[in-house]
Amino acid sequence: MKKVVVLMMMAAFMAAFMACERIDFDENGQAATSGESQLILKAGIISGSETYVQKDVNTGIVLTSKNVNNPVTEASWTIENQDYVGLNITHKFLVLGTVQIVVTAKFQDKTTETRNFSVKVIQDISPYDPILFFVGQAAKIANGKWVTYNRWPVTILVSKERLANKTMYGYSGSFNDDAPSVWFSGIKIPNTEANYIVENGLPKQVTGDVGKYVAIKLDLLERDYAMAVGEFEKADGSGVFMWADWSGSKTVTASKNVGMIEFRMNSNGTITPLGDGYLATTEPLPATNGDDGAGIFRYELTAGKLVAYFKLSDEFSKLTPFMTIKNQETGAWSEPIALTAVAGFPKYGKIEMNKTSALNVLTSVRFGNTLSTKVVDYVQMAKSSHYSETLKEIRFTVVEG
Repeated sequence: MKKVVVLMMMAAFMAAFMACERIDFDENGQAATSGESQLILKAGIISGSETYVQKDVNTGIVLTSKNVNNPVTEASWTIENQDYVGLNITHKFLVLGTVQIVVTAKFQDKTTETRNFSVKVIQDISPYDPILFFVGQAAKIANGKWVTYNRWPVTILVSKERLANKTMYGYSGSFNDDAPSVWFSGIKIPNTEANYIVENGLPKQVTGDVGKYVAIKLDLLERDYAMAVGEFEKADGSGVFMWADWSGSKTVTASKNVGMIEFRMNSNGTITPLGDGYLATTEPLPATNGDDGAGIFRYELTAGKLVAYFKLSDEFSKLTPFMTIKNQETGAWSEPIALTAVAGFPKYGKIEMNKTSALNVLTSVRFGNTLSTKVVDYVQMAKSSHYSETLKEIRFTVVEG
């Protein structure tokens, strides 16, 4: 059975991380002081006329020219009092709100341009969980005194967005079955496990590709676990072990430690996240994908269509619910589109979209209760894990495996 994975389309605008050397500018170059700018900055997520980046996460930034026949050849930057050189740089934004990026670029024709870009720094740009779990068939694996107990083969995929240095990956954790409070530390992840994607709803190792995830493979007993995933200071796996920031994951309790991943291996072979962002499902939900817990936004691909489901604040029969979709180029919202009822789920409304228009693109939607007034139900929308508090919308990209 095929499964669909909802991802934020962050990678589409991310530059590859690379080392940069110092480049001195030609002082005789002609500075462009007037006229239309020839520079394009790409970073984070572009929505309408705004560029959004995430606080405290290394962000790739790239500078290009609007004129393909006159490319940018050199660039120097100042961001939050830090200086950089190169066409592709990496910066960790430290302050919420509007941040200025000052860049001076030299073009192939020796002219230069200095421009001040503005980006919006927000707390969490990625509503999808950076930690994914895949559980295999339980078996009795010989391992000390626990040989007669079931163990589940678990593959944990961790997002490379949070592992910015990309040197030598590793983890620490409470995997000592005889003394769960005693941590194993500094366990190296083989290089062969560093390039994974999700395909057909399952983890897949890829070659000739950097992948999106690093895989951690463990055989786990039924109990609670805690772990930290990060990188070693040096590419050979030596030096200080640096924890990564997994804020936004359902496995993390932000007030406790954003580097700590906590979860429970259940007797039925499921994983329960133990972070403060997890809400257990308490009632049947439509479709097979989307929000757990409150189930505000659900979706599925069927018969060539993407069907999106929205949980309303009251029963469908008492409302005239609608949804609207944003044009990502202009930022304009469509006229309200009436939702239809969902058999067996009285509080849900649904909309069907053409599959080809919904795949692999950033989609932003809003919904409300009364078609005639067009008033959006932000209170209900905010309960979705795909809701952006900054943009006041549900954001997602559907990728078919």
